[in-house]
Amino acid sequence: MQIKIDDIDRIHMIDEYKPYGSIIFDPYENRVGLYQDSGDPEIRTAFEHIEESAEFEKYELIDGLKEVIEILEGNYREYTL
Repeated sequence: MQIKIDDIDRIHMIDEYKPYGSIIFDPYENRVGLYQDSGDPEIRTAFEHIEESAEFEKYELIDGLKEVIEILEGNYREYTL
């Protein structure tokens, strides 16, 4: 995994696979997006034009990521959808 910051200050968490996938955190727009690259240029271009994302207030994102870390570390509580 790599963490990169792009030229418009979005934070990218990038996996090590080819083609790669990433989670993009946009702190200025309060958005989190997922991006999946493709070896096929036509599909890659289609993915780049999708503007779907989840939107969170900055404090919600921070609190939510803290809870995800607790779950990943094995500190489970009742989390169901």
